[in-house]
Amino acid sequence: MTDVLPALLLWSVTAWRAPSAWRDRRKRTLWTAFLALSVVMTVRPLPVAHAMDRLVHVNNLSFLVKHLCGIVAAAAVLSFVNDMSERRTAGLKGARLHAAVPATAAAAITALFFATPQPFEATDILTDYADDWRIAAYGTVWTAYLGTALFSATRLCRQWGRQSGTGLLEYGLRCTGAGTAVGMLYSAHRIVALLLNHFGRNPVPARLDDGISDLLLLGSLLLILVGSTLPALQRLRQWWRDYRDLLSLHPLWYSLTEAVPSVRLDPPRSRTAERLHLRDAHVRLYRRTIEIRDAMLALGDYTSRTLLDRARSHVEANGLTGARADVAAEACRLAAAREAKLRGEPASGEHHPPSGGGRDLPSEIEALKQLAEAYASDLTKAFVADPDRTRTAETSA
Repeated sequence: MTDVLPALLLWSVTAWRAPSAWRDRRKRTLWTAFLALSVVMTVRPLPVAHAMDRLVHVNNLSFLVKHLCGIVAAAAVLSFVNDMSERRTAGLKGARLHAAVPATAAAAITALFFATPQPFEATDILTDYADDWRIAAYGTVWTAYLGTALFSATRLCRQWGRQSGTGLLEYGLRCTGAGTAVGMLYSAHRIVALLLNHFGRNPVPARLDDGISDLLLLGSLLLILVGSTLPALQRLRQWWRDYRDLLSLHPLWYSLTEAVPSVRLDPPRSRTAERLHLRDAHVRLYRRTIEIRDAMLALGDYTSRTLLDRARSHVEANGLTGARADVAAEACRLAAAREAKLRGEPASGEHHPPSGGGRDLPSEIEALKQLAEAYASDLTKAFVADPDRTRTAETSA
């Protein structure tokens, strides 16, 4: 279970990040790291490893695959941290390990692996073949590169953590840095255990040694996973706000553009189809605010001064004052103008531009959401159903 759950989690994150990595090459390094770690955790269980070795007829090849993927993951994490620190914080330059370094380490352990006679399947190649100098060198090269790359990533994360104003990115890098620091402890533990086994000294029971190794590895993976996901939560939160606002403006947009379909860029969707369309929420929201404003502007040709006065009297007669009365009167005016346009009535001969609005996109969205709420209210429906009611009541009085 300790191997299955991390593997499932890593493959889930890898699949989740695949579309964005495909669209944006800057995100491919982190995706590569998760893909490599997913392979590591998939091959890690001994039944899977031995099945793979039997399939290719090469003893212990699964260990080489796992260690090569570890090098790829460490190089990718370091590259990701280095790129993000240079992009987000001016003047913060990291000493990047050149691509030739992990490539050289990978070539070295591959050569040492195939140079070592391996007549039987190992439970742990670094332990079971520890007396062979080639495997000792293999393990030293692998853990040395892993530790060096993780040290560089930890240093960069620590430097970035001192920068202010980066929000969840800052906390994400701090968490990633904690994960790479735990990974350094894992590398140090492995290389010490390797050297002790090579010289025939085993002060720690094998079961306890494996438990410590597993705990450090899983702790490192979990912290890196959480740290790299935290910045995405900020984008997810923004997406949710855009998606929620998009749905809240749909009834108003649909109703107004039904009378002025020429302002629509795309054919209208039903509310259900709108809910199921999850992509490009921000772009669609921006376009929706423009189309609502364009429809409001067009309906200004079907608005007379008399209609404006009736709408104002109607909302004030229902106890609204101030800004609430302004929004409610505008909603009544738009609903009545929409009905007139749909009935085919001629334009009023006057033009009254829409009132209200925001200075920027967030304030404009808030203004339109208030308008949408007023537009859907019983007060507006009553005005549209009997727009002359207020005038009649005043005359009777």
